[in-house]
Amino acid sequence: MIDEVLNASMELFDSSEIYHKEKADTSVRYGNWDLRNISSNRVSGVMMRVKKQGKLGIASATTLDDPKTLLEAALDSAKHGNEIPYSFSQATGFPQVQSYSQEATNYPTARMIEMCERAKDEVREVLPDISLNITMSKEEEHIRIATSGGTRAEQLITNVDFTVSAPIKGAGISVYRFKLEVAPFEYPAEVVREFIRRYRWTENAVTPATKRMPVIWDPQALYMFALALCAGISGEELVKKTSPLMDKHEKQILSDKITLVDDPHSPRVGARGFDDEGVPTEKRALVERGVLRSFLLDLRTGAKLGARSSGNGFKRALFGGGTSAMPTTWPANLWIQPGDSSLDEMIAGLDEGIFLTGGMGFHSSNYTQGHIAVRAIGFAIAKGRITGRLENTMLSGNIYEDFKHVRAISKEVELGSLGYYPYVLVDSMQVVGK
Repeated sequence: MIDEVLNASMELFDSSEIYHKEKADTSVRYGNWDLRNISSNRVSGVMMRVKKQGKLGIASATTLDDPKTLLEAALDSAKHGNEIPYSFSQATGFPQVQSYSQEATNYPTARMIEMCERAKDEVREVLPDISLNITMSKEEEHIRIATSGGTRAEQLITNVDFTVSAPIKGAGISVYRFKLEVAPFEYPAEVVREFIRRYRWTENAVTPATKRMPVIWDPQALYMFALALCAGISGEELVKKTSPLMDKHEKQILSDKITLVDDPHSPRVGARGFDDEGVPTEKRALVERGVLRSFLLDLRTGAKLGARSSGNGFKRALFGGGTSAMPTTWPANLWIQPGDSSLDEMIAGLDEGIFLTGGMGFHSSNYTQGHIAVRAIGFAIAKGRITGRLENTMLSGNIYEDFKHVRAISKEVELGSLGYYPYVLVDSMQVVGK
């Protein structure tokens, strides 16, 4: 059907692109210890971009079942569209990636319930008074992109997710741990054990002193670092000439302990052979031993900068995104090279510091310039041990200053937002408490 719509579009437009995604998921949800919901959903979406007399037209729909309406909407949009300097993808070959598991598609709901029940029993033995929530789900995506330039890209993606969480009484936040893989996995005992350990750390509330101190960044908190850095190396900021890294290519911008790779080809969650514009993805170093090596470009920003797309045009955003969104420059799947320390060794080695697991208010920071200012979520550290959860604590800094001084990086690597990260110990950042 996608080829039929594309062929019809070629009679109306100079060039065309069709993006079609179908998604199906099944989830089991426990709330406050009890099984609350078993649900299955199936959704699809279509986005069409066209170029007519140099102007962009767009149209979206839920399916390809009504091509006439889709084409008419695109034609009307092109009459009022902006001129665009780029052409749609003409790629015909793509890297092969492992992103699909038939076992995930066939994973039985009964097995999900069994996994949740086992976790529930294990947590109840040691934390019977909390309000425990557990979710397990499986998801399958089918992405297809076709262009009048000859691109035919197709990928199947599966994910299996297990999440255990509980709100901290009187804190307005929760403790959570999860495991997400392409294929089904055995009972994640390590996830449940770490959840129990971290929830026990919340029994005391601590407000640290106002001063600069070491900060251990949890992989779940490093999305703030990653977003700030990726904003700086995005084609969008380069086009606007607002990037703080305009003249920093091949120069030291971070600690030499940090190597950050955009790696969409390794067989793990987030693997992609092409971006959402049908351009082949690339595995490449963005930062190598602290030195800035490359930037993130999509078709639009690449054309404006006189360069080719780096395969980083994705329908993602800090808030929103989705099938009907326009592609923007975005990392495919980040990977920070691990070190040789462990989280427990980092904690044990600090006389004073904080263990940052998240931050509230990040979107209000001037993060495109590297600035971070958030309400700190995490734990206080004193004399080599966790003394309690953070309360009334703010954290601020700039990644291009503070992440030049990294004391240690862990050998453990975990999935976080935008990619995979180790724990990172930064020498000092500004903490505001009492």
